[in-house]
Amino acid sequence: MRAYMDAFGLVFGAFDFGLDADERPRMYECNPNGQCAFCGDTITEQIATALAGHLQHTGEAP
Repeated sequence: MRAYMDAFGLVFGAFDFGLDADERPRMYECNPNGQCAFCGDTITEQIATALAGHLQHTGEAP
């Protein structure tokens, strides 16, 4: 995933994965916005805050 993100100059990506018919893992796509609302308000707010902070300071480690 790091090579994919580096190739496209991304600092964040929400990747979708699945298993093929032989149960080998496959990457389907990289989305610009992940879904985390199912985690509950407290966790969702923490994720959004951390992600926003990281995106504002892309030269620094999260």
